[in-house]
Parts: sequence; C-alpha cells; structure tokens
Amino acid sequence: MKTSFYMHRFAEVAELKTISDLKIYGRINTEMLSQNTKYGAYIIIKIPSGAYGLDAIPSELSIKVGDDHKVARTAYLRHNIDGKKVQMLHLLYGNRLEMLKKRVVQGEECSVQERKDGWLEIELGEFYSGDHGNEEVKMSLVEVKGRQLKGGLIVEGIEVRPKH
Repeated sequence: MKTSFYMHRFAEVAELKTISDLKIYGRINTEMLSQNTKYGAYIIIKIPSGAYGLDAIPSELSIKVGDDHKVARTAYLRHNIDGKKVQMLHLLYGNRLEMLKKRVVQGEECSVQERKDGWLEIELGEFYSGDHGNEEVKMSLVEVKGRQLKGGLIVEGIEVRPKH
C-alpha cells in the first residue's frame, strides 16, 4: 500500500499492512550504471514503534547479476530494540525462534544502519558493473519462512550507489 509519510524524497512510499509473507524485489540494468564500478544495493526503510512481526527471524537478502553471482545474506528488521524485549522474546518463544532460524539460508548477517536523513538502510549486497554489456541485477529482501503476521514496515525503495 502506498502512503504519504514525512521526511522522504518521494511523494509516496510503501507501508506494509498485515501480511505473513514479506517479499521486496527490485531490479536494474547495468547499462544504466557506470562501467567498471563496484556498487552497493541498499533497501531504505523505517521501522515505526508500532511495527510488529519483523524481527522474529532474519530476512534473507540477495543480489544476483545476470545468470550467476548470487550473494546471500541475512538481517533482522529491527532498530534500537529494547534488551528487555529480546529477553522476553527468548523466554517465551526461544525454542520456536531457534527452530525457525534454522530454516533461513545461512549467510553473512547484516545489521540495520541509521542514515543522516533519519531513514534506515540495509545493504542487500554488492556487485561489479563491468564492461561486458547489459546485465540485469536482481535484488531482494524476503521473509516467508516464519509465517508470523508482519506489519508497519515503511519502505522508501532500493538505492544503488557506487562503493568507495
């Protein structure tokens, strides 16, 4: 669902309503980018205080260039989480959370980073835009294995920028 939200670059952003499967996909063609450059792809989000179900198990992040080079990572969609909340979650749901976490593709665990503009970003991965023609770069953030209800996440988009 698109919604109007304060402090963002675009007229509309997407707000996640109640769902069980979280799937965010993006793609870009390398012909739109500078050749021979290393890029990072970042999902730009906000996690309001009323958001729920986003941090039970990690989301799977991936980036794929052409028919090969897939990078798999994971990230918990949480920011400034209260230590007492984490303890309570593990006390009440510890066994279930550990069982669900085992379903997730293992990869480098990434963390949510706060930006200067107040939004949060998670690096989906990086890729190299070579000089061998046009290839499609596919980026994703997916959490479908927990099956718990999720809601409240606000997504500004996926940002692709050169890495230095």
